[in-house]
Amino acid sequence: MTYTCRVELNEIEPKVWREFQFQPEVSFHQLHKIIQVVMGWENYHLYEFYVNDKVIGLPNPTLADMEKDEVLNARREIVQKHVNQENMVFTYVYDFGDDWRHKIELLRMDTSVSDSAPVCLGGARSCPKEDAGGAYGYQHMLEVLCTPNHPEGDQFIEWVGEGFDPEYFSCEKVNLELEMQKDSLTPKSFSKRSDGNKPVKLTKTTLNKHLKQLNNDQLIDLVKACFGASKDMEKFLAVQIMGAEAVKSLFEEYRKKVEYEFFPERGHGKLRLQEAKKAISEFKKLTGSEKYSLELKLIYVEKGVEFTLCYGDIDERFYYSMASVYVDIIDLVNEDETVELFDEFEERLEAVVSKTEGIGWGFHDDLADIHAQLRWF
Repeated sequence: MTYTCRVELNEIEPKVWREFQFQPEVSFHQLHKIIQVVMGWENYHLYEFYVNDKVIGLPNPTLADMEKDEVLNARREIVQKHVNQENMVFTYVYDFGDDWRHKIELLRMDTSVSDSAPVCLGGARSCPKEDAGGAYGYQHMLEVLCTPNHPEGDQFIEWVGEGFDPEYFSCEKVNLELEMQKDSLTPKSFSKRSDGNKPVKLTKTTLNKHLKQLNNDQLIDLVKACFGASKDMEKFLAVQIMGAEAVKSLFEEYRKKVEYEFFPERGHGKLRLQEAKKAISEFKKLTGSEKYSLELKLIYVEKGVEFTLCYGDIDERFYYSMASVYVDIIDLVNEDETVELFDEFEERLEAVVSKTEGIGWGFHDDLADIHAQLRWF
């Protein structure tokens, strides 16, 4: 079975809308990701679905006492269980700060279509920019951009870019993105059905056995082939051959990647926290350097603190991410018996806590509690 739904943004005229198909066996978290793609959001913020009298999202155990209604786990709840009648309407709220409310209507339930991949069928107008300030802020931005010589014009043009067109929408681009992400946007049951053959995985045992059968010339040819196979392999081999010099060079490259998500050279930071964390993880895999990996994590937290000091309180997800990385840093310092990491980073770790006084969401208290676990030598 396939569902055809229409999603549209409330309080925006003319309407920003999309029509799309998907398998009803997906979880609500997968539906959230599908909506992010078809609408054009960038998945920076938290979300909730309101279906009849149910609230479906990502429950936070630390806020359980504060939540008026029980929040069902979107990763576990299947769409078909709650949405199962044509013309049924429910609500999707994205970004609790900007409060983007979407009306979703189930237009058709089609048993004749079996393709498991989601697809966009049509739509109109560009999605608002992230952190635009909700419907009012976005409408204000459009008015500014349409007004010649407006005093705020340069500021908004720098933010959205010269070519921003609120009327632009490309169904083809959306479907290309859906195709790229289809493995994570289809029901688990379909994934299991389609896995007729298990993927081939090279084990260390098989690798060792094969390498022992190669002579020197064959080993050299293999390494050369690996060098040209990918950029990551080139970086890995550079670390293995050039040592500390290559590690330092890569550190600078990945430091810029982390900082870019908070403070790019132009415009505002996009706060793609997963991209920044991905950069840290990639660096660790390529170099194996505990010290520089720790420093990248500390830069991540420092830039996060600097960002919230510049732009004000962000949201729960942001502060939770900062605190969780700070925990990792403290653990790494505590595990270092040489005291080298403590000596090098202790002042910066304390400075991070000091700078967070007055920031909301209990962020300062959380970091202070974590810092108190630092083992003093």
